Amino acid sequence: MMNWFKRLLGSVQVPQPTLTAPPLPPRHADQNPEMPPIPGVRRPLVAANGEVAGFEFALSASLEERLRRRDDPVAHAAHAISLMSSMRAALESGRIALASLPMSLLLRPNVIDQVPADAWLCLETAEDPHADDVDQRAALAALRGCGVRVGMRQREPLSAPVARPTTFDFTLLTLGDLGIEPLMDTVRALRGADGSAPIVVTGLADVDAIEAVLAAGATLASGDFNAQVAAPRQRALQGDVLRIIGLLNAVRDERKPLADLTRELRGDVGLCYRLLRQVNSPAVGVSRPVESIDQAVLILGRSEVYRWLSVLLLASVSGRRTSRALQEVSLARARLLELLARERGSEPPDALFTVGLLSLLNVMLEMPMSQVLQPLRLSEPAHLALLDRSGPWHELLTLSEALERHDLDAAATAAAGFGGIERVSQLSDEAWRWALAAHRNV
Repeated sequence: MMNWFKRLLGSVQVPQPTLTAPPLPPRHADQNPEMPPIPGVRRPLVAANGEVAGFEFALSASLEERLRRRDDPVAHAAHAISLMSSMRAALESGRIALASLPMSLLLRPNVIDQVPADAWLCLETAEDPHADDVDQRAALAALRGCGVRVGMRQREPLSAPVARPTTFDFTLLTLGDLGIEPLMDTVRALRGADGSAPIVVTGLADVDAIEAVLAAGATLASGDFNAQVAAPRQRALQGDVLRIIGLLNAVRDERKPLADLTRELRGDVGLCYRLLRQVNSPAVGVSRPVESIDQAVLILGRSEVYRWLSVLLLASVSGRRTSRALQEVSLARARLLELLARERGSEPPDALFTVGLLSLLNVMLEMPMSQVLQPLRLSEPAHLALLDRSGPWHELLTLSEALERHDLDAAATAAAGFGGIERVSQLSDEAWRWALAAHRNV
């Protein structure tokens, strides 16, 4: 029988004006070729309800710097088109896809023709965004003609409500432009001026900052999920969490018969219901209804029951505004690490799945990782990767984290052993699709 987790996946438009920018010139033989276009990195965007609502896409910092230094419009266009191509996967899954691109580049016909419908694009421009500029109006109308939401970047701090240009659909703020306190003041000022217009905040340093800007009125926020400013608290694990950890340890013990496990599961009505619901789902594909816990455990097997309980462990953790988003990020990491392990063939995929799944549990529980892992019976490589940030599996975890924080330079180095950054980006897209489906079915 196939693995049941694998089976789990299987604005008003206006006429486009005449564009003022000239078409791209052909590349001359004496021009140095740019590196081949590579996919942009996606960073999760968290909504005010704590769910992952979409993704922010960007090129690597070093590539953007090289493009700024070179007068090569062909290379600029190729990378912009590659970035927008990366956004399509998120849009096809019903998610928001956000990117910031130069207005002058978007005006070019061969670039704007590749803009995906429903994308969120922030226009990067040296001009005053409030100015009544002909090119800006042309870009706005042309992009809206493609069904795009167009945003402006607020680079100056605000301390009092101020009316925003009605020509823009959202406002983008970044930590690097403003700093955390002026950024928070600006979010409140913008929300005070307009209670409904979207405010997107990116580049935040930790989960605590993401939660703070969402509480202040931001619509979407992104940042580093691995860090939290607040000191982890020494406290006891909740009863539901301890119950699932006990079952995980029982499943991991190969000396313990599955019959003993089913007796423990039957003591929890809620878990029995969820297990029967899963084993009878279309993802598993049983030919006749499964009505007993013993039968369900035998059908799934020890490995799949362990995986199912690991996912339930995440689902049992709540209390943070971003809990749901952190759960989905963990699922995506778990799936990506599993796929990377299968790609290379030198690590156990199931064990790497567990490492990815548990990698944010300390942030979710707001506890030290050492305390979180203490009751779990994990292998030494898993402990090294999660607790000491070392060992043979640490490389795969850091690769996943580099992709999430838009550090494509670090990711590209680590990706060399897995077919290159383009292949790893494809696996990352697959992992996020799987995580969305799994998250909705937990």
